[in-house]
Amino acid sequence: MRLATFRGPDGTPRSGAVVGDPGDERIVDLAAAADGRVPNGDLLTLLQAGTEALANARAAAEAGGGRPLSSVELLAPIRRPGKLLAVAGNFQAHIEEGGGQRVDKTKIVPKLFIKPSSSIIGPGEAVTLPTVSNSLDWELELAIVIGTAGRDIPVERAREHIAGYSVINDISARSMEWGVAGREPAGFDEFFDWLNGKWGDGFAAWGPWITTPDAISPDPNDLEMTLRVNDKVWQHGSTADMIFSPEELIAFASRFMTMEPGDVIAGGTLDGTGDAAGVYLEAGDVMYGSIGDLGTLVTPVVAASAGRG
Repeated sequence: MRLATFRGPDGTPRSGAVVGDPGDERIVDLAAAADGRVPNGDLLTLLQAGTEALANARAAAEAGGGRPLSSVELLAPIRRPGKLLAVAGNFQAHIEEGGGQRVDKTKIVPKLFIKPSSSIIGPGEAVTLPTVSNSLDWELELAIVIGTAGRDIPVERAREHIAGYSVINDISARSMEWGVAGREPAGFDEFFDWLNGKWGDGFAAWGPWITTPDAISPDPNDLEMTLRVNDKVWQHGSTADMIFSPEELIAFASRFMTMEPGDVIAGGTLDGTGDAAGVYLEAGDVMYGSIGDLGTLVTPVVAASAGRG
């Protein structure tokens, strides 16, 4: 099942199921089709309502109907998740292209950080070039969406807590220019410049929908990943190359925080970033990120003056 959030006729977010074959896709308004057995609101509301609401959503989706997908505006599947976690350095090739050495996963733990919900934008929504950096970069990543709450989750039970998967672009400013005369960043300065470069408005584009595990082929841990900027492919690989799998990331995070329905984990990026080649995003560029059969995330880039009111 493909679950999406779309803008309803009254402008409010509504949960929907995307049905039909490519080129003939329709969206079913789940709350309307389920006669109130699915709550109004976005997918966060649906996931928080629990397994019965999801079962009702599936029944409504399987009943068919709906309107053309092209007739609605898709929004970020969840605009305000409780937590949006991301993982640094989770592909060996990406570590190496940045000048690092291969790691032994038995001797390290995942490097998690949090991106603010204000960084989230949806499919087709533009990211605005920041005024504090001239080095905006792309990072295609697998989004793992939590469906069932848990703490201290064993790795072998982690899949039971996954509602689905999606495509996310952890857009990153590779340098920060604060305009402070004489500043010589080092140590924690460099770390926080890197971290601040993850936090900008629009720096977490994701969608176009959430695909439930039963609808993914062959396996979410072995999906082709491709990111293109305009006509050029920059990133190409597989989720199979993740150092820590989605299950391992969930198990680790749950050792010190409760994972809740609607939480999202961005699983780290592969090699092929612009920073490694000294190439950065410019106004007018368009990014296209695809992972297996999870859909294609389209993200235009606009100049600061074009994106501010």
